[in-house]
Amino acid sequence: MTVTVVRKSPVSSDVTQKKLADWHVSMISVGGIIGAGLFIGTSATISAAGPAVLASYLLAGALVWVVMILLGRLARYQKGQGSFISHISGVLGQRSGFVAGWSYAFLWVVTGGAQAVAGGLILNDLFAIPAFAGSAALIVLALLLNAMPVRAYGKSEVILSVLKLLSLTLFVGLGVYWFAKTPDSVNLVHANLMGHGGFFPFGLWAVPVVVPMIVQTFTGCEIAFVASAESDEPEKNIRRTVLRVPFLVLLFYLGSVLVILCLRPWTDVHSGHSPFLLVMDYLAFPFAGSAVIIMTLVAVISCLNSSKYVVSRVLRELSDLGCAPARLAYSSRYGVPLRAVALSTVFEVLIVLSAVWSPSHVYAILLGASGTLILFVYFMVSLSCLRLSRAQALRATGLLASISALLMGFLFLVIPLFPESRLDGLIAFVFIALATGVSFRVLRSSDGDCAG
Repeated sequence: MTVTVVRKSPVSSDVTQKKLADWHVSMISVGGIIGAGLFIGTSATISAAGPAVLASYLLAGALVWVVMILLGRLARYQKGQGSFISHISGVLGQRSGFVAGWSYAFLWVVTGGAQAVAGGLILNDLFAIPAFAGSAALIVLALLLNAMPVRAYGKSEVILSVLKLLSLTLFVGLGVYWFAKTPDSVNLVHANLMGHGGFFPFGLWAVPVVVPMIVQTFTGCEIAFVASAESDEPEKNIRRTVLRVPFLVLLFYLGSVLVILCLRPWTDVHSGHSPFLLVMDYLAFPFAGSAVIIMTLVAVISCLNSSKYVVSRVLRELSDLGCAPARLAYSSRYGVPLRAVALSTVFEVLIVLSAVWSPSHVYAILLGASGTLILFVYFMVSLSCLRLSRAQALRATGLLASISALLMGFLFLVIPLFPESRLDGLIAFVFIALATGVSFRVLRSSDGDCAG
């Protein structure tokens, strides 16, 4: 098996110092996962599956946890050097790294732009600021935070992520308090979960149908494997991350959705409207609307902050691999890839402009297609681990990788079969095809795909 040699960036050996602490790595990952998708996007999954969505979250959580284990195995094999983009390139070949890396960068560029759009709308509601101006202001804020030294950036993301987790803890705590203090709460919960078509109002098939949607909302767990490359102890942090991040995400996602379903009938939840606001209004929480808006704004800023971070680091890594312009590998004396950060800002502004120009067509298509691409990236991770397990005679890893590759490949391929996601899936396929075609032109002298 031929392993791709990763070229060092111009400053990586002399200037870039690994300064992110253990909790910085985890919180940067949490920052990317918990954004507007949790506070508003959960309405779509609840509307699609009813109370059975709880089983869907457990199933999706298990799938993502398996991918996290595989990412950890790849990282340990590479001794914590580089992210999974480098690992895919090293195991499957440079062309695979090119396609997976640009697909991953694209999905986070769109995610960052989407968070800026959502934040602009929130600022418009709060302060009557024009939505585009609000979006631009948030992008500039994320630019300034990402331009700081790596450790300072890590601290800023820890603060934002902790605020989000505290907000969700308060929300779940309010639900528990309601259950303990409300007379006949057990019967009320039973009625909400079972009294509107039963626990499976759309049948058992609804459970796996919404899993791809949920897996997409869990996107961000893998950011820890990008951030760990800039930490003090990459291998140690990766081991902790594999255990910590999926648990935190599933705890807060599942806990929040459980509170929503227990306190309100699922039929009261409408796609596109925050179920958190629905519950807070029901509890007669003072200033419920403002509280939910502020919670969502903090989540948006944090997710945008993490999005810009991961895009800039992936662009630098692609440059190191010879899959992007060499100038993107340049970093400041504090280890910040400023050119890559600036380029990610340009991309985010373009996404915001697409929302202004064509919110129901171009922007919606980009958003849907980018979410589908994470399934492709997870599929490539699984293939890499499968090939590595065969070379190293790792049976347990090979079994997990085989299961993950089959499931992620299946989910990726079936998305175009559903009318509501058909265009998203087709656009994702087109993007991958274009990236593959470009790779043949850019990587003329490389050994191509799946070298070995």
